Amino acid sequence: MKFLPFLVVILIFINCAEDKKFEDSYKETLLLQYLATPNAPQETCESMITNKDLCFQANYTAVGASFTSTSATVKTQTCQGLITSPLYKNLSSIAQTCSFNCQSTDWKTKTDAGTCGQLSFTALIEASITSPTATACLRSCFGTTNNQISNDQIPLYFLFNNIQDGD
Repeated sequence: MKFLPFLVVILIFINCAEDKKFEDSYKETLLLQYLATPNAPQETCESMITNKDLCFQANYTAVGASFTSTSATVKTQTCQGLITSPLYKNLSSIAQTCSFNCQSTDWKTKTDAGTCGQLSFTALIEASITSPTATACLRSCFGTTNNQISNDQIPLYFLFNNIQDGD
């Protein structure tokens, strides 16, 4: 009987404790995602261009043409331009890295699936813009910085405006 008041107090405390809200779980998820995202926009951007080149090379090979990969200098300059462009300059470097990584993965997935040799350049770009995986990935990049992105804005962040067919 001595422990009965103690048990009552513990039960009241447990029952009165505020349940974890969805918002708290969401914030924790975003924080973990933010902390787990690498912070290397230049390197990730260059990887994106490399994966785009591999896709385009497969496309050229499929039609019997030769392809010249983007040189290291051009990759560096293109990425420096993207990072400082009005579109990307207000994003954190982690959000930039995330965006470039989404696109890098999209190009690699197309190459690995053999899609690059089957579609035209226009169709490859359209496949990125309409890809639920790529657009969800981009949305998550903006979510980690508490920004929103509309469906109309998503195509602006894809590399297609800056694609170069080699040097």
